[in-house]
Amino acid sequence: MNINEKLVSVFMISYNQQDYIIEALQSVLNQKTDFDFQVILSDDCSTDSTQNVVDRFLENHPKKESVTFIKQEKNLGWMPNFIFTLKKCQESGAKYIAMCEGDDFWTDENKLQKQITLLEQNPEVVLACHQYQELYNDGSTVDFPYFRKDFFKGNESFTFSQSDFEEFMKIQTMTVVFRSSALDLSLREKYDFYCDTHIKHHILDHGLGLYTKDFHAIYRIHGKNVFASLKRRQRSEFSYNVYNDLINKNKSVKYKSSRDVVMKDRVEIELSSRKHNFFNGYYHKLLIQQLADSGSIAQYIKNLWKGI
Repeated sequence: MNINEKLVSVFMISYNQQDYIIEALQSVLNQKTDFDFQVILSDDCSTDSTQNVVDRFLENHPKKESVTFIKQEKNLGWMPNFIFTLKKCQESGAKYIAMCEGDDFWTDENKLQKQITLLEQNPEVVLACHQYQELYNDGSTVDFPYFRKDFFKGNESFTFSQSDFEEFMKIQTMTVVFRSSALDLSLREKYDFYCDTHIKHHILDHGLGLYTKDFHAIYRIHGKNVFASLKRRQRSEFSYNVYNDLINKNKSVKYKSSRDVVMKDRVEIELSSRKHNFFNGYYHKLLIQQLADSGSIAQYIKNLWKGI
């Protein structure tokens, strides 16, 4: 590709990530490509030193002109800042949008080149993603694919549809590159719990996804991570609401299996954290909802008995 204009906008957001943001930003700026790309980083009014750390890093960096650093004057919240930054990436006119949140990072300097080459060579593909590793506070890592290994069928990649995504796919944001033309942020108006799952789902309205074997990114697990910092009950309830949102508002019924797994987890959370749930109104509310979702009376009676 002989492209002089910026082909890719890299989406980045941060909030109180002074310890991680430079590793994330450096991993993007280190990318070796035969095209130009830019980074749009929006900090959501951090209360720590994130903004100062980024300013100092960029001050004398040879690629500082490739980074647009936006400092929000007031805290928008995770999803509003997420949408704001995606909109800025799309408005930049770039053909593709790559994603890396401020506490994650890429581990291969050729990651972006590889994914853009695949998208350029496969016009039916609108989203490219790959495997990743989780990094824990003790420094250990775990390979984390979100699918069955036989999907590859001996190949280096496999394509998947929106229907496949509903049924079994989970895609981590920092592995994703997609066509800007496939992003329709106006769709958020039809949902109550709009988030990155909705965004990925609707990008696949326009074509296929491509999943590669690469382990080119790290998802950091720590207490300051937006999702990890939520309590387990809140996390599980949020995931349930997201799946239910897509089922009820978009008739995406294949999310029912994921929703039911999450509801099972919600019930288990209450059983493991409380005694005598039989007398707890919230627990009964969960069981009634689970019965409505699954239609399983046997499951309802079993969990009712567990609560005793």
